[in-house]
Amino acid sequence: MKRCCLLLFLAIWIIAGCEIPQPDVTPSETPSIEGLKISDLQDDSQSIETESLMSFRVLTYTVVPDSVDKLKKIFDGLSHGEIRATNKGAFYANGFAMGTGRFEQGAQIAQKLARMGAARTAQSRLMFPPDKSEALSRIFLQGTETIHYSTSADGMATLTPGPGFLGWVFSAKPDPRFREMAQVKLFPATWQPGIENIRLAMGKDAIDYQPIRAGQVLARVEEGGVILLGPARSVPDEMTLDKQLFFLPGKRPKIQFYVIICDSAGF
Repeated sequence: MKRCCLLLFLAIWIIAGCEIPQPDVTPSETPSIEGLKISDLQDDSQSIETESLMSFRVLTYTVVPDSVDKLKKIFDGLSHGEIRATNKGAFYANGFAMGTGRFEQGAQIAQKLARMGAARTAQSRLMFPPDKSEALSRIFLQGTETIHYSTSADGMATLTPGPGFLGWVFSAKPDPRFREMAQVKLFPATWQPGIENIRLAMGKDAIDYQPIRAGQVLARVEEGGVILLGPARSVPDEMTLDKQLFFLPGKRPKIQFYVIICDSAGF
């Protein structure tokens, strides 16, 4: 009887007692590998407060090239007091146009665009933390292009980017002085795809945008307000920056432009 009890005791000890206890290790205590902790790889995207995200809708429109003069009249009817170009002479010499409208002007702008025959070809939503950059538009570059652009009201230069993209880049942040107002920055830029994950792991923006400062512009817009961005002149004969950014070649060439609506200015 004692022998049976001893055997039963040994069996229970083998099953339950011989397991080696594991140390209580949390991700933050795990040794780093070349300075990278496992906790650094965790997805913290849910930690961003939804209310702090900037939210914009981008509507892309097209018109036939000979409608640029009609489009210019719409630009002339918008406000320009909330717009500051980094280099005003260069911005306008490059054939760029921009204007802002209040919330109540949105319907009027839509009606004017419909009357001039503008067709909406795309709609996208941008949601991002303040000061993060997002591509508003993109055009593929083969790497053989030579693009002419103005560096000032009367200065010219050429750009010969490699294979990649050219487009408008967009960022915004809440206006610290006025509630429900956003400060928006727009600039043309070139960039190349690839190594996005590596850049994110290094704490950088996913895309390495190369700004063309001659086209950089700042604007202030209220929640529900509108920014209109497009060409200010007919299509130039030579390969200019505005021709690349706004002109769609083909059997039926078109001019494209953008209506940007601020849905949320963050906090």
